[in-house]
Amino acid sequence: MNLIIGLIIITLFYILTAGAIKKMPVAFYVGIYLWTGFVIVYYSAKFYEVMPQWFTAHFMDIFQRGIFSTVTFMIVMFLGTVRKHNNITKKLMRVRGEISIIGCFSALCHNILFGMIYFVMLVKNPALMSTRSLIASILTIVLLALMLPLLITSFKCVRRKMKAKTWKNVQRLAYPFFILIYVHVMVLFTADINKNLISIIAYTTIYVLYIILRLRKYFLKKAVLKKTINDKVQTIA
Repeated sequence: MNLIIGLIIITLFYILTAGAIKKMPVAFYVGIYLWTGFVIVYYSAKFYEVMPQWFTAHFMDIFQRGIFSTVTFMIVMFLGTVRKHNNITKKLMRVRGEISIIGCFSALCHNILFGMIYFVMLVKNPALMSTRSLIASILTIVLLALMLPLLITSFKCVRRKMKAKTWKNVQRLAYPFFILIYVHVMVLFTADINKNLISIIAYTTIYVLYIILRLRKYFLKKAVLKKTINDKVQTIA
């Protein structure tokens, strides 16, 4: 349920703040970095024990469980499936790189909080881990390895120094990264399928829709390219 709530709220947040993000991206980077630190302290110091349960369950958990970063990545990836942009998607496309960076920073919050438990266990005594936790931890390491180059190359100062082809090749890592997020989530949800059934359906629906739209754009683009080449050949002939 938090995914649906997060999807609505976070999408509205980016729509409403797109202009400000474009003008002051560094302020948002610093803001999400500081907020990440606060969330880590909130859970590490067990502030949730004295705060209202609804606040932790429906707000703080969005950051702690990685929903904020996941929804951010969903927005970034779905923007890549749009062929004809409207006013809203145009607004978001202008800050696609910036919100990608924000998503990466917020993902660190989730990884640090759970990493303090599972990464330590993975290094010290993996035999104590369940198969599910072991797979999820390994997937997280792979995700971090994919995310870091995506994060670094999303900064405009880095992008300007790279060849366009090289930058595009690096950014293609976003596809396996995005799909592995789904795999990671599904591995965790198998711990209690009945309890997580709504979330499983929601995630699966979103990912299936993304794949359909992405393939649709790919084949339409390929068809347009083929038609352009054929038109040129006929013109020469």
